[in-house]
Amino acid sequence: MRVLLIEDDATVAQSIELMLKSESFVTYATDLGEEGVDLGKLYDYDIILLDLNLPDMSGYEVLRNLRVAKIQTPILVLSGMASIEDKVKGLGFGADDYLTKPFHKDELVARIHAIVRRSKGHAQSV
Repeated sequence: MRVLLIEDDATVAQSIELMLKSESFVTYATDLGEEGVDLGKLYDYDIILLDLNLPDMSGYEVLRNLRVAKIQTPILVLSGMASIEDKVKGLGFGADDYLTKPFHKDELVARIHAIVRRSKGHAQSV
């Protein structure tokens, strides 16, 4: 599975990359929102993991720019901003899900699988 990780904290990014590598995911990482938008437009990913606090632009702007460009890649926001308002705003800007930091590896992987499964039309009701 191809994952684009947009995260400015190098330690957090490395930790997430190791989590995903242990699950055989191929991760491409950037610490800049603008580069993330460009990569999201140029290449096909199964999912984009997006932090909201980036040095060059807001993660909300990254979301908006990708959705305005008609990029349909699922986006999972990973953020320390845990208020209901932040979550509602992120989902309203086009995120498919919102996971607050800190999170457990198993939950992150399960959410990635669920989001990608739904995006490919394989979701089944229980």
